[in-house]
Amino acid sequence: MTAATLAELIAGRGDDPGVRLLAQTTAALRADAAFVARPDDAAAADFLQAETPAPLAPAAFQDLLSRIGEAEHRDIAAKTAAGEDPRRAEIAALPSPVREVALAALDHGGWSFGGFGIRRLPLAVGGGGHVELMRIEPGFGAAEHDHAAEELTLILTGAYHDGHARYAAGDLSVARPGFSHGPVAEPGQICYVLAVSYGPPKFHGVFGVLQTLLGFPWTKEAQPA
Repeated sequence: MTAATLAELIAGRGDDPGVRLLAQTTAALRADAAFVARPDDAAAADFLQAETPAPLAPAAFQDLLSRIGEAEHRDIAAKTAAGEDPRRAEIAALPSPVREVALAALDHGGWSFGGFGIRRLPLAVGGGGHVELMRIEPGFGAAEHDHAAEELTLILTGAYHDGHARYAAGDLSVARPGFSHGPVAEPGQICYVLAVSYGPPKFHGVFGVLQTLLGFPWTKEAQPA
């Protein structure tokens, strides 16, 4: 995953709520300057230096402090809401953009079976794709599959290898028609991923048929009109 790739996705689908959620969550995970830097940053800096500085609004600093306080309050509220529920506690530890949507989804349907060791949580954010949070137990994963359309997968915790490359927290996998892979979570930490897909997966072989029957139909029914 590169900053250029994320910039291209935002440029192409920037008005899609699913992509906006993915971009916001990526920024929360990968806030280092090297990651968010863009190739044209140097030129933009030159233009900014030539601009006449504008004064901040009188309440700008106070507004910033207020936003920081609100973010801290949301963190505390999420942990409190999790209580003794280990699954909710896992979600409460996720980055704020996806955490808030996922906690709301738990109150309006909850997890569904996605195959052995996999749970799926549809996120009702709207847009043209199917948006979901996936929880993958170490050693488990999806059967080998191709794609009917673009699939964007952001790793939130843990890591997986899809037969081509390894993806860890903060990495984004972009799969398009003609690209076949089979992501499997690595040993250790639970692998949480945020996925935005614009068409159904095309599973291969007997295991693929079984995975489809057991819980991997592609649906947009969770998306509001």
